[in-house]
Amino acid sequence: MWPVKTCLFFFGFIGACALSVVYPIVGIVNYMMIYQVNPNEMWWGLPLEPLGLRYSMAAAVCLILGMFVSVGRVPKSKVFFGDWLLLLFLFTVIVFFSGGGFTNSTDYSVVLVDKMIKITIFLVCLVRMGSTLRNYKIIIWAIVAGTVMIGYDAFNAPAGEFIRGRLNFVGGTDFRESSGLAAHMVGVLPLLGALFLITRNWYRKGVIVFAGVLAVNTIIQCRTRSAFIGLLVGGSVALIMAPRGRRAKVYVTLIVAAIGAYSLTDNPFWERMNTAINPKEYMQDAAVKARIELWSIAGKMFLDHPFGLGVGQFKEYVGEYSGQFDFSMDLQHRVPHNSYLLCLTELGIHGGAVFLLLILGVLCKIKRTLALSKGILIPHEGAILAYGCLLSVVSYLGAAMFTDRLYTESFWWILTLPVCLEQAIRREITEQESLPELLSAWRLVLKREDNHVALPAGTPRRAFG
Repeated sequence: MWPVKTCLFFFGFIGACALSVVYPIVGIVNYMMIYQVNPNEMWWGLPLEPLGLRYSMAAAVCLILGMFVSVGRVPKSKVFFGDWLLLLFLFTVIVFFSGGGFTNSTDYSVVLVDKMIKITIFLVCLVRMGSTLRNYKIIIWAIVAGTVMIGYDAFNAPAGEFIRGRLNFVGGTDFRESSGLAAHMVGVLPLLGALFLITRNWYRKGVIVFAGVLAVNTIIQCRTRSAFIGLLVGGSVALIMAPRGRRAKVYVTLIVAAIGAYSLTDNPFWERMNTAINPKEYMQDAAVKARIELWSIAGKMFLDHPFGLGVGQFKEYVGEYSGQFDFSMDLQHRVPHNSYLLCLTELGIHGGAVFLLLILGVLCKIKRTLALSKGILIPHEGAILAYGCLLSVVSYLGAAMFTDRLYTESFWWILTLPVCLEQAIRREITEQESLPELLSAWRLVLKREDNHVALPAGTPRRAFG
């Protein structure tokens, strides 16, 4: 007999898959929740192992099926693939030819190629389904729900899930290591803040605050300097780029959030963060020394192989280079702990160029969204959502400078959400522009009907004249 929680999850998942065929947006939420929680690693998911269910695959298949079957519930678009998605396809092609069964291919590289292809397929669905404001908000609420579940598990994590005082083994597959989990939470926090600012219902605001507190607590438990750097980058941009007309409200929210976050910290957290900002401290830290050597090795690798070593190959070659430096340590099968250097060394200058264009494209879309928001019925709503996207992107990009997030799905979610929001704002403007024409047509119909009021006795009157 399954535990109650196992039963609730199983039948809830099956129901969500079935609903996805009728309501594709449910498929998006279902897939995102499975990714964030990862039932295979939860105690209530273990009894389902004999069934051999591939949760993400099932959720994705039902989502895609729903987008074909329930076409009427899929937001229409004149352009099937936009400029940003085309760049993403190009990046995925580069990843494929860098490790998809060709030269220098390993089992690990094949896994990464397969993962990047699946990420791209989901992002295409995400852009299409997230291109309305209503659906976009539903997607953010799915992230809120996932944050609550991850944060709750982190809060109740047993001592065995801490390694050298840092939280591990919580959340989805991409979050099993502390740096990845903390970087995800850093990217999520600005989205929660933006949703809080546009939400009027106090009950919902309370849920968002609860999620935010759990997210901050999780970051503190992870004690990762990469996340701390991401928060510093995001906080600096937050103060500079606060939307006009809402700056007082934004600043008050930021101050209250900062005070609340500080109250959750402890001395071990600040002792570790001190090694990231104090030169005397970080030059004595073994992990920092290892990063400096890995970055030096990455630079040498790039100069020797400007067109890339191939996907997943950095850890295969790092041992050959480590002996060339005086301060060399045992770096066998290590990664560079820098997403941008990882991209350059494995995908080459062409892969790095496309990756840079993807990031610049996202920032341009945020800028356009801020300008377009002035044309919708509630201008501040679009501006705050775009502001949240900006902070989310720069915070995650800041954290990615000190950890490897290139092949992480949540990293690509954060880069894709501004694309969804821009399309949603454009759709709002288009619908508002067509509204006067629709009202004029109805006025004409009603006028024609009024002109036929005086009819001869006994003459039947037809609807609309």
